[in-house]
Amino acid sequence: MYNFAIVALLGLATYKTVDFVLSLLGMELPSAVKTFITLGTGVLAVELLDYSVFAAWHIPVRDAWMGPFFTGLMVGALTYVWPAVISAVGNIAGRGSSETRTPRAA
Repeated sequence: MYNFAIVALLGLATYKTVDFVLSLLGMELPSAVKTFITLGTGVLAVELLDYSVFAAWHIPVRDAWMGPFFTGLMVGALTYVWPAVISAVGNIAGRGSSETRTPRAA
């Protein structure tokens, strides 16, 4: 279970890192290019950490490089889930706020 959390939170870190760097550079890229940058950043992050979810779950892979590489692709793919999660949490948190309520006449 912890390994899934590691992959999911690495996906969040990758999402925010790519978003931050692209906004810092003032670049608006097409979605196809941003996809490759995001997947590449996920692979790079996992390779730098030398982390493989397959090794953690005791799943054998053919070569040693395949575990971190495909874990990085999973991290990069999870970056596309986070905007929806962040939006959903924001919507739920906003429901209880008094600012969103309309005033009613007595």
